[in-house]
Amino acid sequence: MYRLIGNQYRKPSGLLGRIIAKKMTRGNIPVYDKIIPGLGIKQNDRILEIGYGLGVGIDKIGSGYDCFVSGIDFSDLMYKLASKKNKKHIKNGKAELYHGDFLTAEMIPDQYDIIFCTNVIYFWINLDEPFSKIKTLLKDGGLFCIFMASGDYLKKKKFTKDGIFCKYSIGQVVDALKFAGFRDINYEFRKAYIIKCRK
Repeated sequence: MYRLIGNQYRKPSGLLGRIIAKKMTRGNIPVYDKIIPGLGIKQNDRILEIGYGLGVGIDKIGSGYDCFVSGIDFSDLMYKLASKKNKKHIKNGKAELYHGDFLTAEMIPDQYDIIFCTNVIYFWINLDEPFSKIKTLLKDGGLFCIFMASGDYLKKKKFTKDGIFCKYSIGQVVDALKFAGFRDINYEFRKAYIIKCRK
């Protein structure tokens, strides 16, 4: 049962996926309220969110900033629901959403000023591959921002015990960012980590 729930956190689908997604969204709204203002978004920036879920972050950026925001998520259910939520931004040419696996999707290098993800890092088995790809997608000096719960916190949750969640420590993440070639790595911790670095 816990593995089923854990899989739904990773890739929501069906009725249970809708329930889990709504629960995740309630938890992520204050996260978006905190991290988006701290991204330093400027006019005409190009931004990518990896794992946009129900599209709350896409909507907040599309509504509050004069920029272009893209997102990629490998849940077909999330793609459909987020596309509906962000219909006006897509129609107005301020947003685009993709359905696909970030790790295998073909993407144009050096196109984003900012890339961010919230509660996604646990589902990357090896951090070297995604971090390396993110670095190639950023423009020189571009910002990468991660929001993640601590490994100790995840270890206390029953639905994370079946090997679906990778319970990274902050040290492991920082080391992987350094290995990928990111610089100016810094982080803050208030119940969870917000990590920022630059290409």
